Amino acid sequence: MKIATWSVNGVNKRLGHLSHWLEKRQPDIVALQKIRVSRMKQRSFPRAMLQKAGYRIEAHFADSQWGSVAVLLRQSFLDDGVEPVVRQRGLPGREAEGRLLTVETSRIKVSSVYVPYAPCGRATKGQVRRSIEVKAKWLGCLSKCVADQQDASKANFLCGDFNVVADGASERGCLNRSPEEREALGSLCALGFVDLYRDFHGPGLAGFNSGTPITTEPNTRLHLILGSGSVDSLITSAFVDLEYRGSIEDLPGEIWAPGAPVIIEIDDSSPRVQGAR
Repeated sequence: MKIATWSVNGVNKRLGHLSHWLEKRQPDIVALQKIRVSRMKQRSFPRAMLQKAGYRIEAHFADSQWGSVAVLLRQSFLDDGVEPVVRQRGLPGREAEGRLLTVETSRIKVSSVYVPYAPCGRATKGQVRRSIEVKAKWLGCLSKCVADQQDASKANFLCGDFNVVADGASERGCLNRSPEEREALGSLCALGFVDLYRDFHGPGLAGFNSGTPITTEPNTRLHLILGSGSVDSLITSAFVDLEYRGSIEDLPGEIWAPGAPVIIEIDDSSPRVQGAR
């Protein structure tokens, strides 16, 4: 089973890269964030093209384009004939914001998560402090939502753009590295989730998957796949697909995303993955 997350930053703008990547990598499950298609403009979402590529699509379109997220499921992964079920669209009471979509299949439960970031560009200390508070509170609400829906009988994955640097020392008052953000992210791990990339590689491989502006080298790791602890020993591969954070020879002139896809491969022959073949 190959599961991936990609903060694509505009699904239509990056459709060439996305389609090329789906064909070459053939992931079974893809969590997309920042698809940048609002509820009012959801007809512009390239559903037909993605279906033609062999995927079942579930999406949650927010009132604002920034919060919309999606989950793609390869049809061959659903060959048991059981239809996937959407379990959650947005946090309870905050559905219009988007940022969360949870889909359950006969084998797994997977969520696409986009945690609020902050105002872009220069910001005052007060703005940074407020952004940290908003992010920590949102992650706390996510933890409660996940805890309320936990099902130990299935492998569970939280995939997305968490906007928290999970590695290294925390730094008070530093956006994405503050103790408050780290503690809020840790509340998810306390529910039994593991940072699968870091668990597989240990501290030795940086795994940078994000960089701003787009022309810079990746310099941080904000995009994560958190998996229930039952699957951590089943990982066969974990990598950042940096090839797709750059120009592709077959796609001259195409604009690539600031973040690279993260891909985890799991041996789903184990009985610990519910419904595995």
